[in-house]
Amino acid sequence: MPRSLPPLNSVKSFESAARNGSLMSGADELGVTHGAISRQIKILEDWLGVRLFIKEGRRITLTADGKQFLEEATKLLDGLALASERLTGSEKCKVLRINAPQTFTMRWLIPRLPAFAKAHQGIEIRLAASIDPIEKVTDHFDLAIRRGPIEDGSTPFLSESCVPVASPRLIKALPVNCVADLGAHTFLHAESVASLWPRWLDKAGHPQLTGKAQLRFEPLYHSLQAAIDGAGVAMGPSALVAADIAAGRLVRLFPELPLTMEDFHVLVRPAVGIARHVGLFQRWLITEGSQDAEFFDRFSKSLG
Repeated sequence: MPRSLPPLNSVKSFESAARNGSLMSGADELGVTHGAISRQIKILEDWLGVRLFIKEGRRITLTADGKQFLEEATKLLDGLALASERLTGSEKCKVLRINAPQTFTMRWLIPRLPAFAKAHQGIEIRLAASIDPIEKVTDHFDLAIRRGPIEDGSTPFLSESCVPVASPRLIKALPVNCVADLGAHTFLHAESVASLWPRWLDKAGHPQLTGKAQLRFEPLYHSLQAAIDGAGVAMGPSALVAADIAAGRLVRLFPELPLTMEDFHVLVRPAVGIARHVGLFQRWLITEGSQDAEFFDRFSKSLG
């Protein structure tokens, strides 16, 4: 019995536009015009008999059907590309050079890399830590990750909010029932994100509040480790402390007063283009970021 398959070009057009978050970005990736990719998506929607996108001005939003179809289409296209490489003998170890902030690398990326490496054994990952502006990064990289937009072509993949965090034993010894109670604690600062404490205190209505002492660190991960060790209270970006909260190493204070932070963005170096192994990692990041946000949302609700 013959298979009932949608037009492959239409599937490629939809998958590229959905993964990149816009018709224009999808068109650029495939080397076609905006009108051409729009027509292919219309063909696919007509063939399937469902709406895949909702257009809001220049933005596109996936429908529930679109999200489901994207997940399956990406798996199938990646699998087809891998099978082709195996048959043609072109599957060789490819090096992927990533430039990312140190705390993000240590606390979010590295714990997830074994799963990616197991699924894609032909990709060798080389990590370099940096928070420098991209234009000042002289080392070669294929993908760069930063908090906030990097360039026009960067893609957001991980959302965050931030509240104070501390070790459970510290809070048990010196309870915090209202924001003013923080004044009895040591404030742990990270110079790389020095604005977090002032911004959060301003949001909480206590802009002049200071702790009994101040400890300042350069990287964010030092302040978070100090909080885990009971040295004081730190500001904890949600994605970077989620594992510690789930494991009981940290507790969130005032979760009802989250400070919104900029999303993490990923940028493919323009000179690289979307090579298959680069695209694989970019899509993996987006998927992991989405799952992380869903997990933290469920976890937050479970805490009431």
